[in-house]
Amino acid sequence: MADFELPIENVVMDVESGVCRFKARVTAYMEDEQVRVSIESECPQVLAFAERVKVLGRFEALKMPFSENTVFLRGGETLRHSSCPVPTAVCKCAEAAAGFALQRDVSLKFVRS
Repeated sequence: MADFELPIENVVMDVESGVCRFKARVTAYMEDEQVRVSIESECPQVLAFAERVKVLGRFEALKMPFSENTVFLRGGETLRHSSCPVPTAVCKCAEAAAGFALQRDVSLKFVRS
């Protein structure tokens, strides 16, 4: 147990993945120095990914380079598209749940001329 305790607060992020039309909801919270992650989605690949990232070490989602980050490695094993934004959402939620970041919205939008 740590010298201090972070409040158990759910960090939730909704993800709209784009052309596939599959939405996801990522939820993360700290428990016993680990980040607990759950993902709701109708995408079978995202659900397989969710099973592999249920519990992360406090610093695991922050690991660099990307090629050594557990979240992105599990995404590579289960997701069909490397541009799926769900692994990034897991990293953002885990980072905020662990107390390393504020909950600020992120955005990806195409600019059409």
